[in-house]
Amino acid sequence: MPRRQNNSKLNARHVDQLRRDTGYPHNVVKITYYDSKKNVDLARKELGFKKTNYPFRNIFVGNVSNKEYVFNGVTAEMINESFGTVDTIDQLRALQDKYRKNGKYGIANYWIAHLFELNERSETKTTAYLEEDKIRRHSIRRLHNSRFDVSQIVRQRNISLDDLIKIPVENLKFDLHWFTCMGALGYVKEIVEKMNSGSPHLCHRSVDIQLLTGLGNHSANCTSIIREALQTEYGVQVKVDGGNPGVLILTIPKKPTYSDVIWC
Repeated sequence: MPRRQNNSKLNARHVDQLRRDTGYPHNVVKITYYDSKKNVDLARKELGFKKTNYPFRNIFVGNVSNKEYVFNGVTAEMINESFGTVDTIDQLRALQDKYRKNGKYGIANYWIAHLFELNERSETKTTAYLEEDKIRRHSIRRLHNSRFDVSQIVRQRNISLDDLIKIPVENLKFDLHWFTCMGALGYVKEIVEKMNSGSPHLCHRSVDIQLLTGLGNHSANCTSIIREALQTEYGVQVKVDGGNPGVLILTIPKKPTYSDVIWC
């Protein structure tokens, strides 16, 4: 009996990696990947290995209609459907300009964009969330040098673990800044257990989750203790994100099925 050909998990992982590496929307990456005959290197070359959040705005705004091709079979309309309209991009940029802060208790464009997606690209909802986040970060700053455990406040900055299985895979991002090392390890362990106990995604493929640890630039020894602890704890399951060195990618393996056993 010939071996069954099933590369769906591998293909999905390639698409996810290309999306992270290049910053292009998922649909654009997927189309380019298949047009490149599932060759990752060719797809990356075709996409130009761009590392910017919004590479399309100047490509088609003002001189390309929605129906015209931008590149390699991709139209402006397809980009809008995948990534959002220009108005939406402007709203996100306005939020980033208003709320982005540098420093130990700041917030990055990366995280603001994540919250924007979680809040269905609604400027109103995201603004409300970011106002709450300002209060949480103020509380963390005030309590961080005390004996008070700030872990519960830090958790509130992230997706509720009760809603974990409802969240799209691309939005499984968790900010571990300001956790204690043990608190961060315990939190990640809970995330993995929740995913393994109920995520429908793991029935079909392995899932990558993104863990924001930073580089430890504001630590006493300029290294992230949480980052090092996660790398020790999860070994080959965790790697540094090629597009953002302050992020670790933790792979949660696909649940084995009967067919996997038969065909391995």
